[in-house]
Amino acid sequence: MTTVRIVETSQGQAVPLPEEFRFTTPTVSIRREGDAVILEPVKLAHWPEHFFEDIHIDDPAFARPSQGEIPPAPLLV
Repeated sequence: MTTVRIVETSQGQAVPLPEEFRFTTPTVSIRREGDAVILEPVKLAHWPEHFFEDIHIDDPAFARPSQGEIPPAPLLV
């Protein structure tokens, strides 16, 4: 088991994370389960830039089938 000392700062408590526990994301979520405090990386809230432009599916099996004729719009009175 790895242990570290809690550091008191002007903004509250901080825990220095050893290299093997560091996150690759800039934000983590925090929650408590009993006495345990759990940190989890926050996943991106948006699609990466050019994500949809980079998707090209040329396989005809993925083509949208015919939807038939479009019915006329109802008359609004």
